[in-house]
Amino acid sequence: MRLLLILLLTLNLLQAKKIALLIGNSQYSFQPLDNPLNDVEGIKNTLLEIGFAKSDIIVLRNASKSEMENSLLNFEEKAQNAEIALIYFSGHGMQVNNVNYMFPARTRATKPIHLKKLVDLEMFIESASSAKYGIILVDACRNNPLVKYFQSGRHKGDSAKKGLGQVTPKSGQVVIGFATSAGDTADDGNGDMSPYASALSKWLKTKDDIRNILGKVSIDVSEHYKQNPIYRANLASSVYLSKINIIHKPERVEPKVEIVEKIEQNKPIQSVVPKLDNSKWISPTKNICESNGGKLNKQGVCKANWENARKICRISGGVLPSEEILKRTIINCGGTPSDESGSKQTKNNKNNKNYQFCMKNKGFYLDMYWISLISANKRTAWHIDIEQGFVNAHPPTYNKVSIHCFTK
Repeated sequence: MRLLLILLLTLNLLQAKKIALLIGNSQYSFQPLDNPLNDVEGIKNTLLEIGFAKSDIIVLRNASKSEMENSLLNFEEKAQNAEIALIYFSGHGMQVNNVNYMFPARTRATKPIHLKKLVDLEMFIESASSAKYGIILVDACRNNPLVKYFQSGRHKGDSAKKGLGQVTPKSGQVVIGFATSAGDTADDGNGDMSPYASALSKWLKTKDDIRNILGKVSIDVSEHYKQNPIYRANLASSVYLSKINIIHKPERVEPKVEIVEKIEQNKPIQSVVPKLDNSKWISPTKNICESNGGKLNKQGVCKANWENARKICRISGGVLPSEEILKRTIINCGGTPSDESGSKQTKNNKNNKNYQFCMKNKGFYLDMYWISLISANKRTAWHIDIEQGFVNAHPPTYNKVSIHCFTK
């Protein structure tokens, strides 16, 4: 009897297992992509946050065809003992003759025989379908310039369209999400992640059925970009990735152009700057800080270079604040922003006890803090000295600048 109970418990544990395979390919000679590596890193951190075990998440970066196919085959075997198997792909994709192909890294396809170098989306679907519930998320609808070779009429019988063709699962308990609608292209994004990956990282943290989550992702992305994520599902019951709701949904504070102009003209602006009473600031935890390239000082403030600072804020649920947000925060605490160290304004800020107390009460210490902007030449990032209230430049590799994240 005892042996039977142990066996049943073991089977239940196996059924509760959640596994993931994340593939990000950015190295393409015909059109490199900026964000796939960031995309898989962001999705991985989200999955860890919602309860996936680190050992159950496989990440491939700039993978070859053989690496992708071997990983999909191995993943299919593991999925047989899992409740949920999730596959996410970020990179180039293309549909030819109504077949969706995912591009391995460092791969081109300009004629039919080259399609053998690519990986059929059906292999992704079959791999995840072995679990009780399979989830396939395809962020591969970037504008692929190689499509023109299949649209030119050189290859008789072949037809290609921009974007991907959407697939409806015909068997198994499966959900397939696409970064945009059939035949359209998706944005690689100008930020840290693609729009689709960024929205996924946000909404996967909610305790909700995966179909509802993908619906919210679609609304989120379509409100800001010219793409409309869709999904196709064949589910008999609800599927939850997260058991707890950990999404951060603070009120967004929008900057005003008028404020920037008055700052640049050195005019008094306290009377026109709205208060930031509803704003929220996040001080990164020790675990998030130190596991992402940062280090806590004696005051418990996380310090890192600019690239790691951006990642630490994203994982913490916020972003590095803009220059204007910090200037407005200084103003609302009774200080005066300045672009010059040692000026009359900075001396006044340094001697203003109320200003210093107010900034500390918001979680700032008398230190330099990274902000979100990076200069056009990509060689300097900006920080702001909270003690004196002035803005200056530093190389983004500089490791001694503090981090305080603003929630948007």
